[in-house]
Amino acid sequence: MYADGKDNQQLPDIVQRLRARLWKQGLVWENCVADTGYSSGENYAFLEDIGLKSFIPPHGTYKGGPTGFTYNGTEDHYICPQGKVIPFTKVFNDHRTGTKKKAYRASSLICKGCQLKSTCLGKVNEKQFSVTYYRTEYERNIKRVNSKLGRYMKGKRQSTVEPVFGTLTQFMGLRKINTLGLAQANKVMHLSAIAYNLKKYLKFERKRSKSGAGRLDLAALVKSELQYLFGTCIKHRNLVPRF
Repeated sequence: MYADGKDNQQLPDIVQRLRARLWKQGLVWENCVADTGYSSGENYAFLEDIGLKSFIPPHGTYKGGPTGFTYNGTEDHYICPQGKVIPFTKVFNDHRTGTKKKAYRASSLICKGCQLKSTCLGKVNEKQFSVTYYRTEYERNIKRVNSKLGRYMKGKRQSTVEPVFGTLTQFMGLRKINTLGLAQANKVMHLSAIAYNLKKYLKFERKRSKSGAGRLDLAALVKSELQYLFGTCIKHRNLVPRF
């Protein structure tokens, strides 16, 4: 992940790389759990397209349409509190947010004489609004997030993922990376991951019986982590152009 973009812009790349690594290990990935920073209609649609179920809470700004209006998915239109139809008109890209949206607009004639006109329309003469193009993907994701499985997934993320970030930043001094270049930053993160994993492993070992098997497991873990680290360093060094 790079720092020159929002979290939700990084999700497709992260998912594709992680999925490939899991596949090589013979592991099948079914559920994608993340925090609200990774929320977007594009991400929900992307995950559905590749067969992953998203459990990503939407931003608080998400609305499935105007308050008090009912959506008809079959006909793709909204019905106002007075029973009038607000039809779909077009798909467009919002230049302010860079997102894909759908526009809905009603004729000024259907609002003529409506007792809610002043509060509903404001200064315009007809009802018009836009909704995210990925409304159905949003709604499916929200239903999963609010389900029993979704609540379980949230608790699992908070108990396994969040403590790692807190430990690295608060107790292991990784508030920022003091290196130049992505290759050097990758080395710092690999070393931090090794230190964290060893710390967790040693804590786990204390609960096991004091047998030779535990020490052999630790040696194998250290060897595996170091081989991965140095293999990565050699790979980065070979990629540096030589003159």
